[in-house]
Amino acid sequence: MPSPTPSPPPPPTPSSRPGPSAGPPGAEPSWAAYRRLAHSHPTALRIGLNLAFYRCFAVPGIAAVLAGTGRMGSEPMARAKATGLPLFLLLDQGFDTPEARESLARLRAVHRGLPVGDDAFVYVLGLFCVHPLRFLDRCGPRPVTPAERDAAHAFYTALGHRMGLTGLPTGYQPLADFTDGYEARTFRPTPEGRALWRSARSVFAARLPRPVAGLGPLVAGCLMDPSPRASGLPRRPAPLRRAAEAAVRRLLARSGPGRPR
Repeated sequence: MPSPTPSPPPPPTPSSRPGPSAGPPGAEPSWAAYRRLAHSHPTALRIGLNLAFYRCFAVPGIAAVLAGTGRMGSEPMARAKATGLPLFLLLDQGFDTPEARESLARLRAVHRGLPVGDDAFVYVLGLFCVHPLRFLDRCGPRPVTPAERDAAHAFYTALGHRMGLTGLPTGYQPLADFTDGYEARTFRPTPEGRALWRSARSVFAARLPRPVAGLGPLVAGCLMDPSPRASGLPRRPAPLRRAAEAAVRRLLARSGPGRPR
């Protein structure tokens, strides 16, 4: 998110474009492969989503907005669930059930009126699509397939349209390129970003498999490479990063299917 401006643009409104659809009744949605991935490897995806969210702390405008709400500092677990639970519900149910419509309404309300531009919203959408899959490639039980990448893009594009976003990149790789470029332009450390990370450490530790949960900050600093210093995290030596990834990879390989928390 770019830094707040004195005269922010109007917030996005729900788009009339439906985006990728779930198809006719009984048909699998276009993001079905991504949903199966989430069901097969929920712990890995949950960790990846948390790491993606923490990258927001390195964008000064986003960090300022998150710090300004106060919830990330005082209720970090509640703030994390307010983001994660609606995503998994929409992934499970699609966008047309009563619960899904209620979740969409809550997401719109949370983001309404934020002093940021459209590129910021697209960036956050890209974060949740791209970085969890990169984490799975590095530390998950197996690499992500091209079909799963396309399905993830389809899901987040559908979500973006329903959040009122326009001009979304039209494929997974263009979205990844946009996200990387946005970070290259905006990442830098701020006091707000460092404070947010300190508040989020307990949340991240709770997401890790139990044997390494007590090492949450250290493991996060290793897994968030290559840009940890922008969030106020020290750069970890390469052997330590490789060891942390190997340990998490082994633990995730033992975890079976289950529902994300």
